[in-house]
Amino acid sequence: MNGKISTVIIILNWNGLKNTIKCLDSLLKITGVDYKVIVIDNGSEKDEASILRRKYKKKIEVYRMEKNLGFTGGCNYGIITAKKFNPDFFLLLNNDTLIDKNFLKNLTESATSDEKIGLASPIIYDYHNKNKVIFSGGGINWLFGKTYHKTNMIRSKIDCNFLTGCCLLINSKLPGKIGLLDNRFFAYFEDAAYSLSAIKAGYKCICEPKAVIFHKEGASSDKKGAFKTYLISRNRILFINTYAPFVVRIYFFFFNLIKLVFALIYFLITKQYSRARAFTKGYLDGNLGRGGFPTL
Repeated sequence: MNGKISTVIIILNWNGLKNTIKCLDSLLKITGVDYKVIVIDNGSEKDEASILRRKYKKKIEVYRMEKNLGFTGGCNYGIITAKKFNPDFFLLLNNDTLIDKNFLKNLTESATSDEKIGLASPIIYDYHNKNKVIFSGGGINWLFGKTYHKTNMIRSKIDCNFLTGCCLLINSKLPGKIGLLDNRFFAYFEDAAYSLSAIKAGYKCICEPKAVIFHKEGASSDKKGAFKTYLISRNRILFINTYAPFVVRIYFFFFNLIKLVFALIYFLITKQYSRARAFTKGYLDGNLGRGGFPTL
């Protein structure tokens, strides 16, 4: 790299070749900053890694995983691989995004303005409605055990206690301080956990409005599928039991028990039996501390 601010951009691809190609074409137009792009083909059913290698040749590096390592495992593999470039930053970026060509320059310049900034996010607009903000910083609602996205327009960078993994700039020193993403989560809540870990270690999480990307929300997930239902059910409990204050954990144990009852009633009435089973198994696995690859 050329002595400028250096970033390795890490893209996960899982049966999403069309989106990934659009994202990569967008990334290769970045200006004003030194960067490298690597793609982790996360166990796609077809060998999409070979297609990407042929299309982009030496412009990017592609690594083929034989099985789906999840968002956490894929990103962690990417970070470990990217260390060989000795960058200033790692950037985790969803494959269902498009970027403004100046976004990386603006984001890294903001992140280097304060040595205490460990994580940074751009402002994120809706892919299909480019005037609609879908993320301008985030927080955690301990009462319901949820993360939330702010969607107001911001004019200058702000501190947050939660940044989304959709586009997450990581100071390369941070993994050495707090480790990699928590592999227990596989997918969902890992970004909130990493944000809190960074803050606990004395770092800041910021959202920079001068950096802009566009995101197709939920393009790689089934919003009503058993797989996602299980992960959300399990990971919410894992997250609360690991990161919430003690009094919140006590409260949430009873809250989630009540939620289980009402969720099961809803799923059974609507004849969503697979989701009923997934939610129940997630509830049990979360309370037993079982994480990792989902077993349904």
